[in-house]
Amino acid sequence: MPIVWMTISTATVPEVEQFRDDPEGLRARIRDVVAAVQVERGRPRAELRELYFEVDRPVAHAFVENLDDFSDMKAIGRYFGAEDMVKLIRVEQAVEAVQRERGIRDRLVPNSGPAAT
Repeated sequence: MPIVWMTISTATVPEVEQFRDDPEGLRARIRDVVAAVQVERGRPRAELRELYFEVDRPVAHAFVENLDDFSDMKAIGRYFGAEDMVKLIRVEQAVEAVQRERGIRDRLVPNSGPAAT
């Protein structure tokens, strides 16, 4: 289950600015857009889990789960004018990544320098 932590300015993009004083409305809009993009691509699994707001600046952070298609990530990020998008994985997935990395190392021949002529 990939997780995307998206940072969104609530003061710049017209699609978001209209919700500047409506946090519940912005949460509903992000939830709807995430669901719509996934349905269009035949993958209705992604879901906005929660939306958080910074205290000292007009910025929101969307916590989206199962948004695993990079094209969908890009489309949603562009729509909301995302300033940053962090892709996260759970502990179990990190363990799997470590095991895969070890497998890659085990399959590769150690580099012994320039090829002999």
